[in-house]
Amino acid sequence: MNQPSFFCSELSRRVAEKSFGTASVGGLWLLLEYPYSWGAKAFEESSLSPAIKSFIQRTLATIPRSRLLLIKRERACAGGIQFYVVRSRPRGPFIVRFELEQYENLLSLDIAAVAAGSLLAGGEQVEQPLFLVCTHGKRDKCCALYGRPLYKSLRDVEGDNVWQSSHVGGDRFAGNLVCFPHGLFYAHTTAETGRTIAAAYRARRLVLEGFRGRACYAYQAQAAEFYVRAETGIRGVEELWLLDSKSDGGKSWTLRFASDGGALIHVARVSCRDSEFENYVTCHATARKSVPQFQLDEYRLVEASSPSSSTLARA
Repeated sequence: MNQPSFFCSELSRRVAEKSFGTASVGGLWLLLEYPYSWGAKAFEESSLSPAIKSFIQRTLATIPRSRLLLIKRERACAGGIQFYVVRSRPRGPFIVRFELEQYENLLSLDIAAVAAGSLLAGGEQVEQPLFLVCTHGKRDKCCALYGRPLYKSLRDVEGDNVWQSSHVGGDRFAGNLVCFPHGLFYAHTTAETGRTIAAAYRARRLVLEGFRGRACYAYQAQAAEFYVRAETGIRGVEELWLLDSKSDGGKSWTLRFASDGGALIHVARVSCRDSEFENYVTCHATARKSVPQFQLDEYRLVEASSPSSSTLARA
């Protein structure tokens, strides 16, 4: 039986798959310029030396929740190889940029100290945001089909703050856009919505349309943040932050978020269920399957100084 022809991103859009609660989890992101061809496994199949590959792998193994992405523009490295250390967190994230003469310069960097915010190690902290668009076509054809037009559109307005990226996770959500340093992931981003998201992020505001989640949160917290923002209208990137998360057993959680300087507490109970629809989740998939989908079971707004609350139940 012949494999049917399809684009996984189109299938996801067709069934209106919920994208929130799907962002790749990571608190530290290493972004390394590599302006050459990317294989399906971009880092592993690169021509970086064994010493450099080993160094990066050890670094990732040492620092919890750390991730590596290769990045590039349409031209070769100009004026040096760009390397970014990005600490993604709800409040006070940061980006440290290095300009390397050669890849071997990585071996002398204390990346853990830079990530901890205790040392610049010859880098410079930058205030401009970074926008990454996954264009990793050899990983999944949807990433090239939807990613490249998005990249070109954003480059026209954001210039050198925009990079092509290797696989960020979630092929079926192409075009995938990531806003750093906060690590906000967006799904099914078009040229038009990409510009809207970028403009909002510069204004330190978050767009809910297509929001996949915040990388520094676990999946259930990503989904809960979406629901709390949808309930309250809070859009400031740092105006809402997670306090704690508690498992209620099975696939249900109760999470608390704070806003208004901590004066208001938002309590959300979310659960995860397998979708009723089944889809090919990548363009290389050979079988359809269901995917996790989060739902809001309850939302409560609580004043931090008072035990009273207002409750909105969700079926």
